[in-house]
Amino acid sequence: MTDFRAARPAAPANAPAEVSALEASLAAVELAIATLGQTLATRDIVAVETASTALHEAMRAAMTQFAQVARGGRMPVELRTRFALASAQITAQREALIRASALVDQNLEILLPKPMAQTSVYSANGASQRGPGRMLAAS
Repeated sequence: MTDFRAARPAAPANAPAEVSALEASLAAVELAIATLGQTLATRDIVAVETASTALHEAMRAAMTQFAQVARGGRMPVELRTRFALASAQITAQREALIRASALVDQNLEILLPKPMAQTSVYSANGASQRGPGRMLAAS
């Protein structure tokens, strides 16, 4: 992933302090997203956990700043757009992790199948493993 801060101009010099703080928080979120993307590519579990925690903390700080600026009604459109982009990137990373997790689960099912008695009504021993049941007559 690339660092998205380079492509965006900084907040104007005359912007209120809250907007400048939000700009800094948002830049930290963008950096954390990029870092998490890079660590996911390396498949280093410890690095992924560290980057994920850093992203969570950066998002928490940015959302606090976002709420303060939004209450004042001074939210620049550019920052709103950047927040939306960051949210979309986080969603894409989350979906990629869900797909990877499902793939791992499927591979584990293939490598370590559950015993037949737990997954099927029928078994090699037939009815001897099942308790007495009732017969349904076909009509």
